[in-house]
Amino acid sequence: MASNEHESDRPYLEPYEKATRELGAGFEAQLWMSRDAQKKRFEVLDELGRFSNRVIADLGCGQGDLAIYLCEKYQLHEKRGEAGFPKSYIGIEGVQAMADHARTRALDAGVHRAIFECADFVADESLPDLLVNDAGVEVFVFSGSLNTLSMSQAQSVLARFWEALSDAKRGTLIFNFLSNRHDADRTPATLPAIRFDPGVMLDWVLERTPLVQLRHEYLKGHDATIVMDVG
Repeated sequence: MASNEHESDRPYLEPYEKATRELGAGFEAQLWMSRDAQKKRFEVLDELGRFSNRVIADLGCGQGDLAIYLCEKYQLHEKRGEAGFPKSYIGIEGVQAMADHARTRALDAGVHRAIFECADFVADESLPDLLVNDAGVEVFVFSGSLNTLSMSQAQSVLARFWEALSDAKRGTLIFNFLSNRHDADRTPATLPAIRFDPGVMLDWVLERTPLVQLRHEYLKGHDATIVMDVG
């Protein structure tokens, strides 16, 4: 377990470290709103990200729920619908206990072609190029993993991963975030989660590529998903 001093150097991970210590490595420690909301986000990611037969990296993968969702959807463990599953899945998780738990859960669920590693995608500036050039990653996914970053911090992180894909002249970057255009009475913003302005985020991505899609309706404005493709 990381020391308190180390956690203070990574404030964006501290809520998850704390939840893991108090609740154990599991669904609740990921600080998702609900399982149903998580599933809806995964449906949108799968639709927009076009994961089939591509190498994907899930940055901030938690306990491996996306890999298991895709496995169950495409019945990979029964060798049916295998074409719908990624060519390979790489889960990157900053909390060691959660990464270990994800590895065990994926094995138990029969997920193939998946590996899980512990790494800090915010602090490790070499990670995007390593994943693209050494692991052949074609799709970067951020699902819920930007929620404890400020909007400018999130943009800085996303820029590094986008630049790695752009340099390789291929690939897709897809991410979701909590929207500040939500119904505040129905879904109030609560710390440690931080909401972004989807208009500002859309302008930010359009400065980099015209090949952009935005989804904002699937949870009634609670959050948004943006996908960027390298032309």
